Amino acid sequence: MSDKVRRHLVVRRLVQRGGVANQDELQRLLHDHGIEVTQATLSRDLRELGVLKGPGGYVLPESGTPSGIEAGEATLVLRSYLRDAVAAGTLVVAKTGPGQAPALALEFDRGAWPEIIGTIAGDDTVFIATETNATARALASKLTGGTRRQSKRGRA
Repeated sequence: MSDKVRRHLVVRRLVQRGGVANQDELQRLLHDHGIEVTQATLSRDLRELGVLKGPGGYVLPESGTPSGIEAGEATLVLRSYLRDAVAAGTLVVAKTGPGQAPALALEFDRGAWPEIIGTIAGDDTVFIATETNATARALASKLTGGTRRQSKRGRA
């Protein structure tokens, strides 16, 4: 078994147990298992495994969900984290639960969303930049399945 495969297995096991709050803690836990890893390698491992950061620390995607940049993963994250989205000018303001905005923004940034220029994430809000008001309205509608009424500011 290669070092990387072993490291991935241990990371999965540690994350599944729960309570791993950050990379420093995960790095210490790996050290306790005899695995020395740099922060850069650990970041890459977390990304490859599809590990997300939620309010309680790191979590693995639901079983059967492929890791990496795939539409299925983005859909899972959207369904799990997105609570509401509203257009406001050329921005879409997406609301999540506490601590979930960074994971949602990451999926927007990684995914195939041609209408998205970029994102900024807080704790429970993601600002999504688009080129036009119309694009922002269409994206908000797409994200909410067309069930959300647009804000007055989002109308052109």
